[in-house]
Amino acid sequence: MCSISLSSKVQVRKYMKPVVAHSANPYLPATATWIYDQIRALKRYRPIVLTQTRQNLDRFPIEPVLSAEDIPSIRRTTLRLTRKMRGTYAGYENWLCEHNAVLLHAHFGQEGYRCLSAKQRAGIPLITTFYGLDVSALPRQKKWQKRYKRLFAEGDLFLVEGPFMGEQLIALGCPANRVIVQHLGVDLEKIPFRTDHTPKQPIVLTYSVFREKKGLKYAIQAYAKIAEKYPDAQLRMIGDGPLRPQLQAEIRNLHLENRVKMLGLLPHPTALQELKRATILLYPSVTASDGDTEGGAPVALIEAMAMGVPIVSSQHADIPEVVIDKTCGLLFPERDIAGLAEGLDTLLSSPEQFGRAGCAHVEDQHNLQKQAEKLEVIYDRVLKKT
Repeated sequence: MCSISLSSKVQVRKYMKPVVAHSANPYLPATATWIYDQIRALKRYRPIVLTQTRQNLDRFPIEPVLSAEDIPSIRRTTLRLTRKMRGTYAGYENWLCEHNAVLLHAHFGQEGYRCLSAKQRAGIPLITTFYGLDVSALPRQKKWQKRYKRLFAEGDLFLVEGPFMGEQLIALGCPANRVIVQHLGVDLEKIPFRTDHTPKQPIVLTYSVFREKKGLKYAIQAYAKIAEKYPDAQLRMIGDGPLRPQLQAEIRNLHLENRVKMLGLLPHPTALQELKRATILLYPSVTASDGDTEGGAPVALIEAMAMGVPIVSSQHADIPEVVIDKTCGLLFPERDIAGLAEGLDTLLSSPEQFGRAGCAHVEDQHNLQKQAEKLEVIYDRVLKKT
């Protein structure tokens, strides 16, 4: 339990907001914009970040970001050994006490487990948000089954992106009365509805890391089926990853070298410009061979709907919770290449469908400011119980 010093009391009066410590490691991968948005959108709580490694602080500025990198090397070695033996972070409780944190919010299930010791020593509640791999693939390891059992017993609350992920978490043993759906949100001031979309050529866009669960092989195959009918349509692919060589081979096998362009990893603002130009966002997620799933739904889908870009996607994880089929886009079973091609054909011939409805859905359910307010209400409730 923390004891508050005089200097700390002065600090509390200075900020006059309760402090929530966010644990994310590393802080923060270039693609994890959604975590940063959740943190920066808070109004009534002041965030601090705890991490083992800093990354991309120029993209994701928060003050302070407290990192194990700043701990003297001898002490850091001791803490690393403790983490290796116990699987939990040692030393975080010192930062929690120093900054008078009232609550600890871990991003990803593994971070929740690793923060348990700090939660107990600081005597504050722990909220853990799950995002996908931590629900679908990580629990396949016996080590993490045991660790999650402890997390579910000692953690105070667990947040998920949608009901599908919530059911998965409950099936793993999480108490149903401590699972809450908390939608991710996007900043509608930075991602406004496009009003001047007059493309010179139809563009089918994919926007994801090149991993099996993203279903990009099926995206290429579906595009190939409509390529002859739409000779001006181009497939543009934002992202990179371990499957790049296989995807390039698929493009060559289908003789699409002049029709498909891989753009690589792009800064988020540049990616949004590509999205704004797109006729369709194609996002055919699947359950991977190792069990990995989206868990919830990719933020790119929410960004596309906010702009008014129609979507062709799959009936996978919580995607149907985000993309309302035949209202905000068209959804098909996983790996249904013919269905995906049908969806592309429908929207390329009538691209104005679904734009306004998708934007209205995002405003209602995925507005960043509204979701931040809901998250702060969750913080309020947890703190009242302690």
